[in-house]
Amino acid sequence: MDKAYELFNHGQYPDAATLYEEAIELEPDVKSHYWYLGLCLLFQGQLEDAQITWWITIDESDSSKNEFVEFLRKIATDIGLNLNRFDMAASILEAGIGLELENIYLLTDLARFYALSMRHAECIEVAKQYRELAQDLPNQVFANHLILHSLLSGGNQWQEIFALADSQIELLRLLIQENLTNLTSAERNRLFIATFFLPYIKDDPAKNRTLQNQLAKVCQNNLQSLSTFLPTESPKNNPEKRPLKIGYLSHCLRKHSVGWLSRWIFKHHNREQFNIHAYFLFDKPEGTDSVREFIAGHCDKSYKLGHDATAIAKQIQEDQIDILVDLDSITLDISCEVMALKPAHVQVTWLGLDASGIPTIDYFIADPYVLPENAQDYYSERIWRLPSTYIAVDSFEVLFPTIHRSHLHIPTDAVVYLSSQAGYKRHPDNIKLQMQIIKSVPNSYLLIKGLSEQEGIRNFFTDIAISEGINRDRLIFLPQVNTEAEHRANLAIADIILDTYPYNGATTTMEALWMCIPLVTRVGEQFAARNSYTMMINAGITEGIAWSDQEYIDWGIRLGRDESLRKQVFWKLKESRKTAPLWDAEKFTRDMESAYQQMWDIYVKPK
Repeated sequence: MDKAYELFNHGQYPDAATLYEEAIELEPDVKSHYWYLGLCLLFQGQLEDAQITWWITIDESDSSKNEFVEFLRKIATDIGLNLNRFDMAASILEAGIGLELENIYLLTDLARFYALSMRHAECIEVAKQYRELAQDLPNQVFANHLILHSLLSGGNQWQEIFALADSQIELLRLLIQENLTNLTSAERNRLFIATFFLPYIKDDPAKNRTLQNQLAKVCQNNLQSLSTFLPTESPKNNPEKRPLKIGYLSHCLRKHSVGWLSRWIFKHHNREQFNIHAYFLFDKPEGTDSVREFIAGHCDKSYKLGHDATAIAKQIQEDQIDILVDLDSITLDISCEVMALKPAHVQVTWLGLDASGIPTIDYFIADPYVLPENAQDYYSERIWRLPSTYIAVDSFEVLFPTIHRSHLHIPTDAVVYLSSQAGYKRHPDNIKLQMQIIKSVPNSYLLIKGLSEQEGIRNFFTDIAISEGINRDRLIFLPQVNTEAEHRANLAIADIILDTYPYNGATTTMEALWMCIPLVTRVGEQFAARNSYTMMINAGITEGIAWSDQEYIDWGIRLGRDESLRKQVFWKLKESRKTAPLWDAEKFTRDMESAYQQMWDIYVKPK
């Protein structure tokens, strides 16, 4: 049956179906022949025929149903994650659910693939069905996680988000209190990322990080295979001077915010002193990605890997990586599991998100500004502060603008504000502050852009504007564009960028500063609420940095009314490209390398 399976994997479903039909005639008792035939029929649009073909093999016993369900889940996962075909994975699971097998895990997986496909309304509906059937804390938590993810992606149903977030926090506290030690691998990995929503809701790092640290510890305690991957060869017995092996682990080393920002460290690494490895997770099987290829081209070794954490950790261990740098944190459960397996001697979190709290991670990279002075009180990792900035780039690619004021019917003498962020960051309290700014600056407009549920976010902003006495015509919603370079060029339409809070921009802030546009940010306490602050300081400006809601409003109004102040900020940012730490990726790389060397010296120093 190798030929039939090969045809199936290459999408030649009619030919594969013919071979599976022949196999059934020869081996009528082999269930998998029917199951693959059903998939071939399904992918040709023959849903009922597929389901009938499957039913032939299923009896009334739970074991028979479960065996088939596990087959469907495995195929859906392989196609969805390995081939990046979330739509096909969803269709498989939908067909399975149509057989009324009453299996909660089909709902789990279907909701997850709906979320990955950005079919958020369908995800919420299925996840709520899953939650009603969930009998234990881990499954209740994951159901809420899926719902929160989709609600936040939409960016407009905040009252439901707040209520569900409170419920989720209570469930997590109960789970931590129970200190479960019999979690399955799937339950454990889902819990690693279950607190992702916290920084979007409230700027309270002492409470949020404590909860994250406690939850990560429960997950770590359920990782039974840890001893298998602990590095066995001690470098203390091999003291000769050699290049340090640095491994970078992420599913975002591509055309993604993390890829755009991190690519420069790969370019500037001293290859005589450091041996660089990149581990690309969930690498897309088709197409090229210029950022990924750029990064791979500046590595000694790079790997395109899937979603098997054990295999990934084994590869890292075999490469004898000295320092492993995670750029995903709790944005990806697989990365969390890899880091928890401890495949490297020293492990670090950098850039992608706030720290994960996983006990096997030694350091979290920061700088003098992005975390407050007392932050170590609530971090389990040791905070390693670089001298000036925790990130720097050499430049950004910029094309020509494709939108102009005349296209949007904006008067040439108007003051244009822009808020460009995903739905996750559209906290209603911050939007109300933005509306007060617009209301106070005559002849001003607010442009709104970002990934979200477009109709919902339009209604959400409009309702808040009307409640604040602002004409809806002063709000303009911009469509997404094809490339990042086009997006950056279009930023030039704005006079002032209004940042979000409690979750600031990061890449969007750096892009705005590179385009020399004044920006207003509200500084908080958590990492996510201080990104724009450290970036502005490291670009050489303080104008627009607010330490309270009122200061946020005041700076927004002042920059809107004072054209000469805007011009001053523009020229300061223009000049900053020559000397500012934010635009000196080579110097930043030297600082990172110095940190790596110091971390290694601490590790090998006799205790």
